[in-house]
Amino acid sequence: MAYQSYQSSSNPVLQRERLGYYGERDGAYGASSRKLSLFFATLCVVDLFGVFPIVALPKSIISCGLYGVPLVLFVITLQIYTAVVLGRCWTIAERLDPSIVAKNRYPYAAIAEFTYGKRMSVFVTVLLDLTVFGGGIPNLLVAAQNLQLLGARVSDGSLELSFCYWLLIIGLFLCPIMWLGSPKNMRTLASVSVVVCSSVAILTWISIGEDRSASGGWTPFRDITLGLPPFVQLLKAYGIIAFQFDIHPMLLTIQVDMQHKRHIGKAVLFGIVTTCSLSAVTTLLTAYRYGMDVPNNVLQILPRSWSLYLTILLVTLQLCLSSAVGNSALFQHIEDVLGASRDFTLKRCIIRSTLVWLGVLIAEILPRFDLVMGIIGGTLTGPLIFILPPLFYQRMLELEKLYSQELKRSYSTESSQVSEDPLDDSDTDTLGETRRTWYGSIGSNSSSISMAMVRDTARKWVASLSVRCTELCRFMYSDCILAGSVIVFGIAATLASTYYNMFDARDTQRWFSCLSAWRR
Repeated sequence: MAYQSYQSSSNPVLQRERLGYYGERDGAYGASSRKLSLFFATLCVVDLFGVFPIVALPKSIISCGLYGVPLVLFVITLQIYTAVVLGRCWTIAERLDPSIVAKNRYPYAAIAEFTYGKRMSVFVTVLLDLTVFGGGIPNLLVAAQNLQLLGARVSDGSLELSFCYWLLIIGLFLCPIMWLGSPKNMRTLASVSVVVCSSVAILTWISIGEDRSASGGWTPFRDITLGLPPFVQLLKAYGIIAFQFDIHPMLLTIQVDMQHKRHIGKAVLFGIVTTCSLSAVTTLLTAYRYGMDVPNNVLQILPRSWSLYLTILLVTLQLCLSSAVGNSALFQHIEDVLGASRDFTLKRCIIRSTLVWLGVLIAEILPRFDLVMGIIGGTLTGPLIFILPPLFYQRMLELEKLYSQELKRSYSTESSQVSEDPLDDSDTDTLGETRRTWYGSIGSNSSSISMAMVRDTARKWVASLSVRCTELCRFMYSDCILAGSVIVFGIAATLASTYYNMFDARDTQRWFSCLSAWRR
């Protein structure tokens, strides 16, 4: 049990806490010379979101009509809350046991082991690996479809190589990049990615504004209804939103590298506000110009122009780079499990190439990136976003309370050993005289004492009732109620979305498979 292991290590923890008060903690565990500021942490968050909220999210919001806006705000608000509590979990864990810093390569799994033991850590690790691996598949699909679109638009339809073949070309292009490992300068990479995302948004707005394809005129917000959309459409939009704004697998990695770890909530908030602002403008312009005719990829409906060509190239480049960076943690974990060296070896190349081509194979089988987003966002990221962070946070608060009690008990024991001195004879005589004086006054003032006792009892009862009412109000407004509500929502949304995705994936008549086309 995680609780028992925590109890057994309580004395070393208390000792480390006392050392930390005198500044010895940093010396014992060291510190990185280069830490992320709040600004660069925000850039890293924007980098994790990428271009998907700009080019792939408008369709999901528009399909839900007027209810798309509150759905996005609701899901994003919950994600900000769970991201903040997950960051608090790491902060509390560092305070309770500073040695957890040694596990900063897998911080999410480290928190799972700290709170609920080794089995929960294994479950979280598997879930993270599946999520990271599956998250790279939509990148491959959108990049391949963009290259197909670019060839068709540049050649005016005379050269249109299928995205099924572009997937193979992208796989060949990515393999050597994957062999090189993870990037060394995250600041530069994050800065470039933010510039690319901003450029994509601006170029997309320009392309929409320059669209004069409808010669007979067009109707603003065409076919967009204000009624309640089908429940299935809401589930699909939920899965895509959860996928595109899921930063929890990499959130703790950013927090570990920050100068002020308590500011991770601000970084998440600023990053989401930046990305949502770009996405909101794109969605509004797209809804106004195209209405319900907008495809899953906004770029597919834009007219031929140099701004569109440049946008396609930037989106494709950003998706390929994000695949290389995002899969780095997965590759390193698989290599650790299989005992591969961290140096550049043939075994590393084989492992990483196998994972890349496995992703290409799945993309060939399921070439609908919206379906893949829904499966990953609704089934895999649901527990990572809405269920596990509040669950870990409540457990971490319990451990922090137990730790504080044990810390006070250890301090009180030390102070009691110092203050236990025998009474002098003069103190004994004074105490005896006080007792005789008190007992002698009972007979003459018994009635007044009885009334005082009644008033004192009533006062204590009222005070006790007031304390209980205050505790009840605090409980109603505490994190316990909010965390429980978020967990219930996460479980319900995950089950419903998984049920829908299973039937949607089985409906093979609605989507085109590259493998089935090649067999013909």
